[in-house]
Amino acid sequence: MVTVTYANLKASLGSLVVGSLAATALSGVVLMQGVLYFRMFEKDHRALKAIVVSIVLLDILHTAMLWTADWMYLVAGFGNMNITDHCFWSAGVSIALTALTTVIVHLFFTYRLFRLSKGNYFITVPMAIIALCRVGSAFTTAGELIRLESYSEFYAHYRWLFTLGLVLSTALDVIITFGLCIFLRKSRSSGTGSSGRLDHILNSMTLYTIETGMVTCIATAISLIFWLAKPHALIYLGLHFVISKCYANSFLASVNARKLLRAQHVSRTTSGSGGLPPVFTNRFIRRSELQPDTVDLTGSKLQITIDKTVDYSSDDIPMSPARSHQGSNTAAVTPMEEVKVKV
Repeated sequence: MVTVTYANLKASLGSLVVGSLAATALSGVVLMQGVLYFRMFEKDHRALKAIVVSIVLLDILHTAMLWTADWMYLVAGFGNMNITDHCFWSAGVSIALTALTTVIVHLFFTYRLFRLSKGNYFITVPMAIIALCRVGSAFTTAGELIRLESYSEFYAHYRWLFTLGLVLSTALDVIITFGLCIFLRKSRSSGTGSSGRLDHILNSMTLYTIETGMVTCIATAISLIFWLAKPHALIYLGLHFVISKCYANSFLASVNARKLLRAQHVSRTTSGSGGLPPVFTNRFIRRSELQPDTVDLTGSKLQITIDKTVDYSSDDIPMSPARSHQGSNTAAVTPMEEVKVKV
């Protein structure tokens, strides 16, 4: 066990608190997106619903582990200057839960790339292997940290394990992001009968893929930098708390974004353009949402009623028929017709 300096103590405890607060806020976003998903996609496939439920439950459990670790560091270990070198079991479990969330999201996007590339095993199989190696490295890291109960001991003997996990995660984020962008661009260039509306959808998906991929990639890379540069300060661990939330939000945002894509797809379909790439028109889309709205005019009834009214105007009151032959002082009578139409 190494002696922790006062500066590292403040940086470590402060990073754990700030990281837990940020992770809790992002956990609220994860829960909100989960509720929105079940309200918008009630008829989705059970497999996708199971993935969403597992992501939300893992996220809740992960948040509970974070605050358990904070209690142990800030309350139970109050006054112990070397407390930040001690690894509590809750911190190790949080690393394992982050690995579970990460591998689920990575495999989901790998499957999406598999569909978009029309079954390209040459690209997707190595990605799946990298994802499994990353989760294996993280589980081994969590087990060794719980066994050794010391960050300094772990850094001295097994630091390559944690480094390997972060490197694989960062590399896989970059591969998935660039792979999706490349095949989206290919879908745009090879699409038949494509219109500006389809190009707009593909451009939006490309930009969205880059943004979500960069968030997880940057968070993991920064955590890796602090792990290598300042291993005796737990800044990297505070950043690692947030990584799980970034992956969960990236997955749920990608799933919920289908609502907007479907609306654009319906609008574009009515204009007679070509179909969307296979990654968008998958089995998760409900048929009822792809039908354009129609208006039935056969049941409308139109009834016209015409009333004809004849008005007479004269200078004097017209005489009765009995007196009409007696004099020539009879005023001229001009009929005026007014037609009223009622609908």
